[in-house]
Amino acid sequence: MNFASIHFFIFFTFVLLVYWNLPRTKQNIFLLLASWFFYAFWDWRFLSLIVISTLSNYYCGKLIFANNKNSSRRFWLIVAIVVNIGILVYFKYAGFMVDSLMLMFEKAGISVSRVTLEITLPVGISFYIFQSLSYSLDIYRNKLTPNYSLIDFATFVAFFPQLVAGPIVRATEFLYQLESERKFNSSDFEQGAIRFLSGFFKKVFIADNLAVHLVDPVFSNPGSYSSGILWFAMLGYSVQIYADFSGYSNMAIGCARMLGFKLPENFNFPYLATNFSDFWQRWHMTMSRFFRDYIYISMGGNRRGQIRTLVNLAVTTLVSGLWHGASWTFVAWGGLHGLYIALNHQLNEHIQKLNVAFALIFGWLSTQLLVCFAWILFRSPNFESAIEFFRGLFSAQTGTTIYLPVILYLCIASFIVDHVYGLCCEQFPVLRENNFNKILPFVYATMLIMLFHGQVEEANPFIYFQF
Repeated sequence: MNFASIHFFIFFTFVLLVYWNLPRTKQNIFLLLASWFFYAFWDWRFLSLIVISTLSNYYCGKLIFANNKNSSRRFWLIVAIVVNIGILVYFKYAGFMVDSLMLMFEKAGISVSRVTLEITLPVGISFYIFQSLSYSLDIYRNKLTPNYSLIDFATFVAFFPQLVAGPIVRATEFLYQLESERKFNSSDFEQGAIRFLSGFFKKVFIADNLAVHLVDPVFSNPGSYSSGILWFAMLGYSVQIYADFSGYSNMAIGCARMLGFKLPENFNFPYLATNFSDFWQRWHMTMSRFFRDYIYISMGGNRRGQIRTLVNLAVTTLVSGLWHGASWTFVAWGGLHGLYIALNHQLNEHIQKLNVAFALIFGWLSTQLLVCFAWILFRSPNFESAIEFFRGLFSAQTGTTIYLPVILYLCIASFIVDHVYGLCCEQFPVLRENNFNKILPFVYATMLIMLFHGQVEEANPFIYFQF
């Protein structure tokens, strides 16, 4: 059920009307049933995976907490990890591993029968597996005590606003909200509706128009377009994926707010970043902190010397790349960001010796350009297509120069306004209270008009639904 569809509007309106007329205990039961229905709307068969993940982490969490012996605690944590990661590996990576193995045999000259696994990828599986698994991990690390209401825990895992594409919420951030009394608050509802509108605009107006009119046709056949169009498509995809994913996050946060919940922020104007560490503190922040806390820090972080720190960074970013998709292009994308961060660490001292203004400008330009280059790997279906795209960028390639409608320039302008607003809020926070709020009604009215005239005929699926 796409957030940008009429089906979701009907569903969410029904949920709001019923939910706010129920007592707290029944609110949680209703939210659980609504969330399961929301997920089953895609494919009811995969609802069983959410139930398995829920039950395994709920009972393993209780057993981890109940045992004083480290060996027993570790055993039940391993059970939770094996069950959940086993589900993820089978549905998301089994076909990828078999294809990679077949290719390796072919390269080695070994004749084998071709095996193809036809496994449907459940939508959002990476998000709810990681979210539910963090519960067992936090109990094991003595950062959380078990929740003894199975209904509340199941609602935490399946909560529909962020179920299929995040933000990745931890139990410490959400379970206490389920236990609290919630009453309708007009201010929360208004803020949630505005947040949903901003996300809807990013997705439907900016992301979908860029995809339809520029990104999809160019990336499908990069060898047919001129170098100038390739550069524009690369920048267009950088804006598209930001608008698409941050748009979803805004809609999820907005829906939750209208239901009386607060979810963690997932984006903080990432294209303002002046170095790669800064970029990952602004982009998909809930995923970044998950990998930081459960992989990078668990491996030693930066506490075991420079070489080990770089190794930990490399492993973390490679795993992050593989989490995004079962393809070597995603692994390469993660590895490239690992290289970026490692170089950033090595060059940071030298950069700080430069003139402050020059260092900021150089840091911002180099960071954003290299991030855009990495997005080519992320978007391309295979290495051959990515290499063809890179070759076209730097070879003064001639080819088709497609017509770029005015709406694309409005999309780019909207993105720039979004980040200029973010920059002003960061540098001059007082302006947000004194001036920006006065023009917000005009901004929202403009967004509605642009949506009315600029919505594509059929909304594209959210990019991160495939992860």
